Amino acid sequence: MEENKKGNILITEFKSVSRGILVTDRMVKSASIRIIQASSLCPGKYLTISEGEISALKSAEGIAESEGGRHLCSSALISSIDEKIIEAIGGKLVDQDTGSIGVMEGPYIADLVNSSDIAVESAPVEFIEYRLARGCGVNSFYVMTGTLSALSEAVNNAVEYLKGRGSLLAYKIISGPDRQVFRWIKSSLVSC
Repeated sequence: MEENKKGNILITEFKSVSRGILVTDRMVKSASIRIIQASSLCPGKYLTISEGEISALKSAEGIAESEGGRHLCSSALISSIDEKIIEAIGGKLVDQDTGSIGVMEGPYIADLVNSSDIAVESAPVEFIEYRLARGCGVNSFYVMTGTLSALSEAVNNAVEYLKGRGSLLAYKIISGPDRQVFRWIKSSLVSC
C-alpha cells in the first residue's frame, strides 16, 4: 500500500478583516509559507490557512501572535496531515455523483481538520466539499464520498475524535443518495 504524502498547516483566525489581511501579508513576506486559503468569515473575521515546513509555520505563527495582538482569535499548527486535506482546504475536491456520502459538522476549525485527517487515514474516502467557517456562520463541515463500508469506518473514527474533544456538532451517513442530491450539494453551498 502506498503511503500518503504528509504536510503541515497553520490555521490563524482574526477578529478583524483588515488586521487579518495585514498580518497575513506580513506572515507571507517574513516566512517561507504558501497560503492555501485566506478569506473573510461571518461576522467580520478573517481566516488564513497556510502550509510549509514546521519551522516556517512556527515563525509565521509568531508573527500572527505579535502583529495580530488582541485581534488574533486563535492559531493552530497541525503537523503531518494527509495531503488530501491540504488539497481539499485549497479547493481541490472530487467531482463525483455516485456512492454514499458522509457529512461531518463541528464548531472548531482545527478539530474538524484533525478529524478529517483521521477519516482519510482510516478508510479510502474522497472529499466533495470542505467548508471552514464560510457560508454557515461559525460552524465548519466536510462531505466525504466512498463506499458505505469505507464511510462508516471513516465517519465513526472522526466522530470518536470529535466527541473526545467536545466538538462534534452533527454527522450523517447517507447511503447511495440520488444524483440530484450530489448535484445540489455544491451549488447550494454558497459562501456568504
